[in-house]
Amino acid sequence: MDLLKRLFTREFNKSYQETLLDSNSEVPEIITLDFPACIEREFPEVFPLAWAAIEQVQAAIKEANFSPLERHSPGLKGFDWGIYLRCSVVRMVRVLSVLSQRGVTAGHLLDCGAYFGNFSLMCASEGYQVDALDSYKGYEQALSGVTTLLHNSGIQVIDFDEVGYDLHQIQPQTYDIVLCMGVIEHIPHTPRLLLESLNRVLKPGGLLVIDTPNLAYLYNRQKLARGESIFCPISLQYFTELPFEGHHREYTLAEVEWMLEQIGHTDIYTETFNYSVYGLSILQGHDLDNYKIMRADPESREIIMTVSRKAF
Repeated sequence: MDLLKRLFTREFNKSYQETLLDSNSEVPEIITLDFPACIEREFPEVFPLAWAAIEQVQAAIKEANFSPLERHSPGLKGFDWGIYLRCSVVRMVRVLSVLSQRGVTAGHLLDCGAYFGNFSLMCASEGYQVDALDSYKGYEQALSGVTTLLHNSGIQVIDFDEVGYDLHQIQPQTYDIVLCMGVIEHIPHTPRLLLESLNRVLKPGGLLVIDTPNLAYLYNRQKLARGESIFCPISLQYFTELPFEGHHREYTLAEVEWMLEQIGHTDIYTETFNYSVYGLSILQGHDLDNYKIMRADPESREIIMTVSRKAF
């Protein structure tokens, strides 16, 4: 069975990845995963902030009814949000780490497409002034616990209904940092308008952080080779309410870099990593064979993350 059919999330154990990516090391026949302790060892300074944010969100959504989310993205029916949030720690720690590496340890931050708010909470606890933006009114009561948590944590919650999807109600050059995590693949038609809007509200020299699934992910290639779609099954998408909020398009690493260049960004840092295996306790068989391939080919890994700077 395909890995993505067995898992509810897309994250990977970075400490095992870094160890096994050494081409001189021998890969054992079975790898026992140690999540999330391995992430804590790899990112000891930022892991506690990320994990605390996840625990806060999990408590806030404990009694939530997520059916409003499913109406516009039917692939979410039966989704295990607890696993999703736990595994998102891998993405979260990478954000704080790369901001620290760039020397941007404070400032006004926009979390565009904040959704469950875990990135917003983590960044606020690190001392950033955070605005969390999403379609919270459209989600009805599904994320009301999240918005209450964000408000109580000193985070300004903004709705797309208030500022527009082109962010025209936000003043230009407002933010030092913009996060756009797991968003661009949900945008229909063209991502140009989103990227131009984010760039407009970013200060000169400000940082844009994006992560998105890799279209050229090895498991995607294998599914296509079998004649299978990598997107939401048409039997689900066909009957969805409009607008459809699932994945409209995924991108390759070269495409993401190219798009950032089109909005004039420089100093582009890219990273690819895997994360679906966090839903497994061990790696073996087909999954381990795939891992051996992906350790040798970074462009076949699952997630693309970029950090780029707006020109001064």
